[in-house]
Amino acid sequence: MRRQNIARLDHETFQVVDPIRLAIEAMRLGADLEAVSELLTWKDFESLCVEALRSHDYEVRAPFRFRVEGRKYEVDIVAHRKGVLLCIDCKHWKMRRGQRSKIKDAATNHFDKCAKLALSTGLLKGVGLEVRAGSYVVPIIVTLMDLGLKSPLGGVCVVPIYKFNNFLLELEAHVDELSCATTC
Repeated sequence: MRRQNIARLDHETFQVVDPIRLAIEAMRLGADLEAVSELLTWKDFESLCVEALRSHDYEVRAPFRFRVEGRKYEVDIVAHRKGVLLCIDCKHWKMRRGQRSKIKDAATNHFDKCAKLALSTGLLKGVGLEVRAGSYVVPIIVTLMDLGLKSPLGGVCVVPIYKFNNFLLELEAHVDELSCATTC
């Protein structure tokens, strides 16, 4: 790990240089994704999601800030590939399954931001993301833990981090079936 500049040992103190690469290496060696993600900061959790998207050949902008009708908005991650635009909000929350109002409020707010972005796809062209009319816009919240949600919440797909890779693998084949996907 020292040669790869992931971590180093200084006078008996272990120092992590690159927490994302360390997390990826731990998972490659069989560590539980949810447990590894819990050890990350919220910012590193977002970076882990960015790396997952890039490994699936998405063009990524993170964070993505935009202005519509004089108001400023921010989406943690905007990712685009083959006519699919993912608008992702990362929630590194430690929640109990019973705290649905917190995630429901987050989903409502995220959906509103994504709707504004879908109506303003010209904003994306300015940062090099070619999104054409008819592209799918998929609002997603990636969570630290599985909240036990079976369907989209308020028009937003809620995906636990340990299911994120499979979600991305299956997305292209099923995007037209997602009730949370809209077209721009």
